[in-house]
Amino acid sequence: MAQEQIDLDLVNNYREKYVIFLDLLGFRELVKKIGQDVLERHRVIEALKLVRDTLCPNPNIDLRFTYFSDCIVLSAERSAHALWEIFQSIELLTFNLLQYDVFVRGGLAVGLTHHSRDFVFGTAVTEAYELESKKASSPLVLLSPEAAQDTTKLGPDFTQWLKEDGPGRYFVNYLMRYAEYTPDPQPGKVVLTYPAQRIAYYVTQRLTKDQGSVLEKAQWFQTYWNGTVAARGVLPPIETGAAPTTLDKGPTIIMRRLVAPVVDTHRR
Repeated sequence: MAQEQIDLDLVNNYREKYVIFLDLLGFRELVKKIGQDVLERHRVIEALKLVRDTLCPNPNIDLRFTYFSDCIVLSAERSAHALWEIFQSIELLTFNLLQYDVFVRGGLAVGLTHHSRDFVFGTAVTEAYELESKKASSPLVLLSPEAAQDTTKLGPDFTQWLKEDGPGRYFVNYLMRYAEYTPDPQPGKVVLTYPAQRIAYYVTQRLTKDQGSVLEKAQWFQTYWNGTVAARGVLPPIETGAAPTTLDKGPTIIMRRLVAPVVDTHRR
């Protein structure tokens, strides 16, 4: 009987990486609605395209992603450059999907991982999934203690990506672009007034119509937005019971990263 061939890549390419497991909240409801509704079907297709076009593989840091239905797995080497790219990927994907009324929830962990075209497995994959499914009930990407410690060690350029959701619970500050926004025009600057209006439109509808855990997610986001973005006084708050402004044009989508990654001086 012939001996089965051992896949050496599966055996040897198993090393420490950052891993993110993401769940697109609200995507399943979009799929349920499509039926014969061409407009809803278009929204689903656009949301899937956004996942494909926002996330960019980067062989320099072994950044890979795999997605199926409403779940996405990203991984990258354990380095400062990779961690920055991960934060930026999460922020841009969230920026785009919020304008389609899709919240993102996930977990970011560190550990041994294999991620190839055919297989994704490892301790970090399991931990990232458990962070998302068991600990991150709100629309946030929760960091494992080890990932948060890595971020803190890299200094203020990195810790600006962290927000607290209770003692010892850090998540990716994906509203940082909105919180730092100023209306002064600059070449290449993305105007955020209308994207903020689209987000407020969808969240206000959720606050009015949703119930139970779905409503709680919208309320959590409202608190996050009002305390992080609206508190700066540039973009308006999201108010419960407010009449949503009618949307008169499409979303503002960023397909690729506009901010250059930091120089990696902390490779492990």
